[in-house]
Amino acid sequence: MSEPLTVAGLETAAREATSLDDFGPDTGWREGFERLVASVEAMQPNDQLRHLATHNIVGQLSTRLHFVDDDKQHPEIAEQDIGEPLIVIGLPRTGTTICYDLLCLDPEARAPREWEWYIPWPPPEAASFDSDPRIAQVTAMYDNWLEHAPQLLDIQRFDCTQAGECNHGMQYHFASTNFPAELGVPDYAEWLRGSEAPGQYISHKRMLQNFQWKGPKGRWTLKSPQHLFDLPALLEAYPGAMLVWTHRDPALTFSSLSSMIAGFLAAFGGDKDKAAIGRDVVETWMAGMNRALVARNDPAIEERIIDLAHKDVVADPRGAIQRIYDRFGLDFLDEHKTRIDRFLAENPAAKRLGKHKHSPEQYGIDINEVRGRMSDYYERFGHLLGKPDTGAKS
Repeated sequence: MSEPLTVAGLETAAREATSLDDFGPDTGWREGFERLVASVEAMQPNDQLRHLATHNIVGQLSTRLHFVDDDKQHPEIAEQDIGEPLIVIGLPRTGTTICYDLLCLDPEARAPREWEWYIPWPPPEAASFDSDPRIAQVTAMYDNWLEHAPQLLDIQRFDCTQAGECNHGMQYHFASTNFPAELGVPDYAEWLRGSEAPGQYISHKRMLQNFQWKGPKGRWTLKSPQHLFDLPALLEAYPGAMLVWTHRDPALTFSSLSSMIAGFLAAFGGDKDKAAIGRDVVETWMAGMNRALVARNDPAIEERIIDLAHKDVVADPRGAIQRIYDRFGLDFLDEHKTRIDRFLAENPAAKRLGKHKHSPEQYGIDINEVRGRMSDYYERFGHLLGKPDTGAKS
């Protein structure tokens, strides 16, 4: 049996891996780190899961060590202006990916690639951006996942050269929804639901500065449903941010997300209890949605958001992008329109449509309970959700 994870042991391993020893000031990341370690061990994990957790956490700690060292050697990195990012914040499985993909086709956009989020150090460089060796490393990681859970291909794309989600990067603050999705960790998931993860956007902003220092430049275009959990902190970090909230009936999207998480847990050797997965998804994302709704009571936050219906994004993708650009006063370039038309004609994601089968019942999700507990959301945004349905397909 492998050795149990400990906070001290993981820190030592990271220091040995990097020959660095300064983690810098605690900006709030340490609580999540300690809770994650405790939560992994509380599950009495098998060797596969413990090995995966050890590998990932040591990597994340190592990245923090490198960032602190870079700040000493190159203080100009953290002095960079990030500007006013365009950020997709809708609930998972509500059309966020297609919306994000289309926004990222703007010649003026700069989106972090998946490989950047997963292996953010050393800082990427523009000259080698398309041939960076980390692309092969992350592709090999994806291939390993798909070998254990090929059904994931019917749910989402696996191309690390495409734009990636902020929740991947949030792992370096040890406050990411990725951890429950990949490792299970119910105790950690409960903590994350109730925590505002202080300092999250200090780490988030520092990563964007890392990416743009020597890497490609442009208007930052980002995506993560996890931003719903703390819109005030997001806008404190980026006061001019432009937020795109996509909407689809949560009671049905929850089963889609549960199905995706079940696939990841199959790939990583985690718990495959469907009812437990469904419960965690419902509790986590209802908490995030309700916190975001409360945050929108602040006019300064409300004015930074455009609401889009999933059904409208699917029916008229280019029109949806036009509405976003009109709302925020951005120029919708002809080249961008041409790229969108080409993408929609050639996009391999279309081949996935209808293949991802799931239902709320499979994951113990009570549609009426969800709609009852989220009555404020349904009352406010019901007109965007379309006709209620009892099955789900995405």
